Amino acid sequence: MSFSLFLIIALFTIQVLIIVTYITYYRKWVSLMNGMVISMSVGMTAGILMGTILGVFLQGSLFVSTLYGILIGVTTGLLAGIPVGLPAVIDGMLSGLMGGMMGAILGDMLAMTSPDAIIKIVALIVTMVLLLVLYMTEELIRKQSSQATLFVLKHPYLLLFILTILFIGLEFSGVVIKGK
Repeated sequence: MSFSLFLIIALFTIQVLIIVTYITYYRKWVSLMNGMVISMSVGMTAGILMGTILGVFLQGSLFVSTLYGILIGVTTGLLAGIPVGLPAVIDGMLSGLMGGMMGAILGDMLAMTSPDAIIKIVALIVTMVLLLVLYMTEELIRKQSSQATLFVLKHPYLLLFILTILFIGLEFSGVVIKGK
């Protein structure tokens, strides 16, 4: 699971950095409500994914995995909310707190039965949600400004379908290194 886990964490980190950079650069055109949705989505997905990964790998140490999952979720929600304003910061931090708790509990409970599967399923869902958040942000900015956007994502549902097929294909083809 080490190589696939590295890919999952790298993809997630790149997505979060793109979203945070994007809303920081175009913060004039992001409304408070949309900024709250963005920070909530980023904080919650960070907490759930990292809490699940930590819950699986630190099985039996629910306190430690919950604490680190919460810290990662709260920090990511904070970073995503800072460009928009205080309500977005609060919303992102609270969502990260909740996501970190839920992810750690999920990872700890399912660590014995199928640890690889739960991490990959959560990673796929998180990737899809973050792609839709990026698409929503881009559409919002494109409607309100005359500037060209940095990242063009014309067909998000096609990309989500391709990503799902890629995850399933890598799982069954044996390309993804299995651990444990």
